[in-house]
Amino acid sequence: MSEPIVLIPGLQSDGTSWLSLYLRLVRRHPITIPMGHQRAPSIGEMGRRIIEQCPQRFHLVGWSMGGYIAFELLRRFPERLLSLTLIATTAEPESEASRVRREEALALARQEGVRVYQTRNLENCLFDPASVDPGVLEAILQSSEALGLSALEIQTAAIIERPDSRPDLAHCPCPVLIVAGRDDAVIPAEKSRDMHALLPGSTYVEIERCGHCPPLEQPDRLFGVLGDWFSRTEHAMAKPIAPVLEGNTP
Repeated sequence: MSEPIVLIPGLQSDGTSWLSLYLRLVRRHPITIPMGHQRAPSIGEMGRRIIEQCPQRFHLVGWSMGGYIAFELLRRFPERLLSLTLIATTAEPESEASRVRREEALALARQEGVRVYQTRNLENCLFDPASVDPGVLEAILQSSEALGLSALEIQTAAIIERPDSRPDLAHCPCPVLIVAGRDDAVIPAEKSRDMHALLPGSTYVEIERCGHCPPLEQPDRLFGVLGDWFSRTEHAMAKPIAPVLEGNTP
């Protein structure tokens, strides 16, 4: 079995949103999908609750809001990260335009319910909603409803107040993989390219015919990307360093 992986989901989501990818990765890696952080009042507190559930060292994968939390773990516990994977996210703080959209979405949830909110949210997030298993989409809707309006309100406020993580990414000590959906209408792929430019040593992958949800829209493609990434990272860590013998230094 290879090294452990921690998967952090996005806004108003739990392990259900990772299901398609989880079933592929768990054959090779121990997997942790944190629970209970969705009602923490800040990104910092979310990170504290999540790190308590993590193995000592692990590959960290954050998707969307999960990426914001991943940056918190990078800030506070860099020595525990074997690698960092950022999926459909950004290191930038909240923009005014994004704040307005979030508040409008929250107003919809308050007026018409979390299920209506999440249904419209998925329609906006997915490049081709018909390409995703309807059973998976229904499970996501149900898990979002179970989390409830109060969790959505708390997470939205935490996201709006999140810190600027660009300085942390620029000095990340572990290998970084950045994955974007080419057709992401929520966090445009340009934001992922900006992160790659900030850390030129990172690996960047852009997935075609994919919106904001690569784990749902392109699970096979994403599994191939992640499987190769984890294998290469672990191979590099395991590679022995040749000793320098006295008298043989160049």
